[in-house]
This record gives sequence, C-alpha cells and structure tokens, in this order.
Amino acid sequence: MVTPEHRLHVVPRLRRIGPAMLIPDWLAITIGRDIWTWRALSDAELAHELEHVRQWQRYGPLYIPRYARASWRAARAGGHWYRDNAF
Repeated sequence: MVTPEHRLHVVPRLRRIGPAMLIPDWLAITIGRDIWTWRALSDAELAHELEHVRQWQRYGPLYIPRYARASWRAARAGGHWYRDNAF
C-alpha cells in the first residue's frame, strides 16, 4: 500500500490536552494530512493514523460527521465509541 502524503507533528506538551477533551488516553489525532501526537509513534500506530489520512483524502470535511456517526453506531450497538468505530 502506498503511504499517503502526510505531515507528522510530535509535540510533547499536547499530552495535557486529552483530559480537557475528555479523552484521557489519547495518542494522536489526524486532521487532513497532518498527524498530531505527543510522542513518537510505533509503526502500527503510524499505520493507523495513515489510514485516517486516506479517509480524509476520500471524504474531505465530511470525514468528521462520518467518524462521529460511526462512533455513535458503535456505542449504540453496545461497543466502545472509539475502539469499535468502523473508521
């Protein structure tokens, strides 16, 4: 699989933002082709975030409501809003 064009931003002080967003164990967030994280990512973690880059490329700004709806569906089905999200 081809690695999509992306920019990785490692900013250690971002770790403190998670609890403020009610996501205490967050690691990274992808917005467009920018991946923001508070520490270096393992190969598997980077591969996960690169899939989000691909999804952003496919759906554009509609990625946000699609992701939110997938979270809602996962929780409604009895799963975890993040771990069981189809995205």
